Amino acid sequence: MEENRKFDLIIVGLGPVGAVVANLLAQLNISILVIEKNKYIHPTPRAIHFDGEIMRIFQNIGLANLIKKISRPSYQGMRFVDANEKTLLVRKANKKIGDQGWYNNWYFFQPDLENILRLGLNRFNNVSIRLGETLIKIKEFKNKTTLTTNIACSNKKVTYSGKWIIGCDGTKSLISNKISNKVKDLGFDEKWLVIDLNIKKDNFKTKKLPNYTVQHCNPIRPMTRCFINPKKRRWEIKILPSDDLNKIIQKKFLWSILLPWLTPNEAEIERAQIYTFHSTIKNKWRKKNLVIAGDSAHQSPPFLGQGLCAGIRDASSLAWRLGLIIRGKANSSILDTYMDERKKHVLEFIRLAVKCGELINTGKKELITKYFKDDYSNADITFNYPKPQLGKGIWNFGKVPLGQITPQFFIKNNLSDEKAIYKFILLENCKLKKDLKNSDKKLIEEFEIVIISANKEITRWLYSNNSRVALIRPDRYLYGVANDYTGTKKLLNNLKNQLKSKKTIW
Repeated sequence: MEENRKFDLIIVGLGPVGAVVANLLAQLNISILVIEKNKYIHPTPRAIHFDGEIMRIFQNIGLANLIKKISRPSYQGMRFVDANEKTLLVRKANKKIGDQGWYNNWYFFQPDLENILRLGLNRFNNVSIRLGETLIKIKEFKNKTTLTTNIACSNKKVTYSGKWIIGCDGTKSLISNKISNKVKDLGFDEKWLVIDLNIKKDNFKTKKLPNYTVQHCNPIRPMTRCFINPKKRRWEIKILPSDDLNKIIQKKFLWSILLPWLTPNEAEIERAQIYTFHSTIKNKWRKKNLVIAGDSAHQSPPFLGQGLCAGIRDASSLAWRLGLIIRGKANSSILDTYMDERKKHVLEFIRLAVKCGELINTGKKELITKYFKDDYSNADITFNYPKPQLGKGIWNFGKVPLGQITPQFFIKNNLSDEKAIYKFILLENCKLKKDLKNSDKKLIEEFEIVIISANKEITRWLYSNNSRVALIRPDRYLYGVANDYTGTKKLLNNLKNQLKSKKTIW
């Protein structure tokens, strides 16, 4: 039998972002091909942190409980300290379950995460995976795009055809460059040395290490220390102009940096690698049926641990749109709003990470007042992750909480998303079902909107937003609110018009 080489969707890149897109869309029973240049999962850690919103996305692909087992919830936040170890600034944390229905911060070992995400794809017969194949050619036609790959082990070339192509293939993305090579640079461009350590044994030195991340705001040697789990630690060290790039990756230099905290008796170096931290965002994320997500679209300094989070938010924002388009329920123009929404959102995180980088590099206390005290902090000089509003797109444009991530609620000890996995949700506290007309029911059925009657917790949230009805998107951002049947009908018709229109209505 001839192997199928025609697909509704081709995803290039099977890192966490590509794997999340595939797991989200595989639930819709569309044909998916995932192409990955590496034969095996990269064995060393790269990203180490995700937040509660990302765990909620993992919940919506049915893998949160497995990922929970390989991750560590963090309750301690992050400390920024000066050259004398005095605390300058604290990113807040919480020991309680956060508003996403999960703890707010998680640390993990990336190979373990990727393994679970790939195992998740084994649940679906409509997903094909090609490992060890490198994309070498893209050819566009009117209603399809062909991708030619090179198979590493045989040097054989294979061509596939897809209606839609998503580039999740990182900073050197061939698809991203096909769309556009224009980039906005926010000005942070520095080389840093990343050292990952495995802790060999516990003694007084390892017990003195903090169970939180420390940002050393010391211009003599800016540095980050991360607690991943009891057996894994990370140091990130800024490379100075006087450093010899060949010598700094040698063990003699590495241990000279680590010596105030650890010796080879307590830990072994898993890897030491030089990275260039960037703050960039691509000007275009879509061209016809080519789309990008993750590092293919933007890069951020790692000082907030939000790089992977941004990519997985891209995946969640993009997948429901493509699912509607591929199944003929929406016009392809809604993909233009994907970039407009996400660009504004991710820029807020990148800009905050750049501010953190400036504080780490200089240790200047005046930067705290300039960047954090007014915008993100209280009198205790603390700050938290922002909750940015999306750029204009598929939502009723207005003041927050419109266009913001919504909370997840507990309904009889179960999380509310479980009632509507990656679907639209209509929360209501006005006995809405009895007023619905056949035309309303048809629209609700077409877009697979799940109606959830409010319990006390949901009712309090609705009332806090002066509403009795809320329409929540599959990516859990708030589309709009209403107070009665008439307002709800208008809300639903607005959604239909936006999804069906050849030109998106804002």
